[in-house]
Amino acid sequence: MKINKILLYNFNSFEGLNELDFSGTTQDRNIVLIGGKNGAGKTSLFTAIKIALYGPLAFGYVGINPHYIAKIKDCINSKAFQKNKVESKVQITISLMVEREVKEYEITREWDYSRQKLIEKYFVKMDGKLLNDDELSYFQNYLQSIVPPDLFEFFLFDGEEVGSIFSTSAYNTYVKNAVYTLCGLDTFEIIRKYTGSYIGKAVGEDEKKLHREYESVKESVEALEVLEKKLGEQITQEKEELEQVETDLTELETAFKKAGGITEKERKRLAKEFEEAERAKAESTAKLKLFVEGLMPFYMLKDFAEGVVIQLEKEEQSRLFYYIQEKLNREDIRHSFEGTNITETGIESFIGKFLERFKPGGFVEGEEPLHDLSREDTARVHAMITSVKDFDSQAMVETVYRKQWASERTSEINKVLRNAMADEDMAGFAERENRLLKRKEELVTRLGESQRQLKELEEKKTAGIQQRDRTLQRLRESVQNKHVLELSAGLSQMMGRFLTDKTEAVRRELEALIVKNLQHIYRKDNLITHIEIDEDFEFHLYQDAVYSVTELAYLIRNLGREAFSLEIGKKGQMFLCEKYGVSSLKQLQKILVGGEGQEEVDLYKKIDISRLSKGERQIFILSLYWGIIKLSGQDIPFIIDTPYARIDANHRMEISEKFFPNISRQVIILSTDEEINDEYYQILKPHIAREFLLVNDENQNKTSIEQHYFFFFNDEEQP
Repeated sequence: MKINKILLYNFNSFEGLNELDFSGTTQDRNIVLIGGKNGAGKTSLFTAIKIALYGPLAFGYVGINPHYIAKIKDCINSKAFQKNKVESKVQITISLMVEREVKEYEITREWDYSRQKLIEKYFVKMDGKLLNDDELSYFQNYLQSIVPPDLFEFFLFDGEEVGSIFSTSAYNTYVKNAVYTLCGLDTFEIIRKYTGSYIGKAVGEDEKKLHREYESVKESVEALEVLEKKLGEQITQEKEELEQVETDLTELETAFKKAGGITEKERKRLAKEFEEAERAKAESTAKLKLFVEGLMPFYMLKDFAEGVVIQLEKEEQSRLFYYIQEKLNREDIRHSFEGTNITETGIESFIGKFLERFKPGGFVEGEEPLHDLSREDTARVHAMITSVKDFDSQAMVETVYRKQWASERTSEINKVLRNAMADEDMAGFAERENRLLKRKEELVTRLGESQRQLKELEEKKTAGIQQRDRTLQRLRESVQNKHVLELSAGLSQMMGRFLTDKTEAVRRELEALIVKNLQHIYRKDNLITHIEIDEDFEFHLYQDAVYSVTELAYLIRNLGREAFSLEIGKKGQMFLCEKYGVSSLKQLQKILVGGEGQEEVDLYKKIDISRLSKGERQIFILSLYWGIIKLSGQDIPFIIDTPYARIDANHRMEISEKFFPNISRQVIILSTDEEINDEYYQILKPHIAREFLLVNDENQNKTSIEQHYFFFFNDEEQP
């Protein structure tokens, strides 16, 4: 499939008739580059391609309904409503290989919205000839078999949205459908289902009656399955809308805070914090004042404290000595020794020795005291010295820091409150928040009701399947055309085995292709080195990891055998079983737990897809898409809007050099000059067949198309 031309008439900002000619793309020059600043109309062009190809299916609707009409009305250029007849149109010309011949199809969708009623006209020309109803039906089925509507995300990339594919639990359905469709496995699946349900031709009246009963029950089950699928799609859409509303609420909250907005809850919190900081500041100031006015002068002289204590003790001892000396009465002593043999000399010697016992060291007779303090003053000096010794300087430093922090915090809070948003601006934010919250509440209610209906449908379907199977069993028991039934059953089994083997081979080849593609365009070493795709097409990503035997023993004991197998992957499990000569996880666990040690083993570690960054996820999906296209051998255009939405500068270079020139024979890129700038443009230039620039007149909200990209070249230089 190849897109040759796109025509837009009064579609979004494309006022009047606008045309983009994509013819001329070749294997070497496979890129059509369309530039435009944000709001210029790139996304409108992206939308127009989807609507032209699929109509209501582009938005997930089975047919034209009020939701589709509302979306088309929003797509009609505003100036068109100022005319007597409101008209709009999208047209796309494509080349398709049909029965080994290349045919050119011109697909047109026209809308008339006069008198507040939408009328859509849809017609297709093949090589200039208008298709009749039967041919149109065949063409639609054929087109949808090449690029099914439910695989939009794989073939019409929106760089902003593509990463969301793997954020839902249904991503494996997308991948499985893409692989089955592009690799032609869907045809074998249809044969398997048909032959599996074939029950032969009923002959007798009883058999005919039983056959009618079976067909009635089967149709009822199929109708329930259709309703279940539609309801499932509706639930998915409602979940996406709910997720978008929650995203909008988060972005609104961020914008509110950036604009200086403060919620009432935040204002109360700040007021409380301000009060606590003021209290801390006052307490710290009081402590510092008490220290400065009281203890600080003495603390500064703390090194003299020991000398002062010694001097005070010396003066106290001298005072005691003088007191004893003064009170000592020689006459009383002499009288006490009367009648003894002690001489006067002996008495004087006794008195001298007695006084010597009380004389302080270094005593100098007649020396004046240095301090001469009273007992009360001496006690106060000792108390002060004790306070200096016990003083906690680190606590005082922390008090200084606490006061400084409290002052800075009160200043910050005052600044926040002064710069807070005006009341009228806050009211605007509150109004938008209320609208979003109301929308969220509506979606939650609607989603709950849809899930309830889905549960009821599933219960009805289960009961219907049981009834159908019972009827089928009765019919099989009575059917006369036994050999046809057996042949159909055998063919169904054969198709089942073929699909199982072929799907297994496709999954293994796709695993290898994705890893190879990642190595081409991803620069981070050891992010994804191994991939395992299970039967349901769920992806298990692994990176190289080294474990000791002890770590493996703890891992299998803590996670359990099943989770352990998932953590190291099937390949890792097979390696360990082969290494230790066992055939089951139970046996492996015994060996690992019983053989703890530091021996290292090269294995794998699981990476959760949902934990990849949006940029990493986009690179992974690009590699997946590349692998599916290469695996299928199909020739499908690759259309991407905002190609580098989540990708950093390093990987932009790799994608420009290796991905876009090789992914498809026709690559249509919608980009701003900040994405594909001059550097990346020069890389892509040798591969560019056509380039356009969408220029939007903001005053008139009108987009015009110029025949060059942002970086203008003359005709000789134009590729």
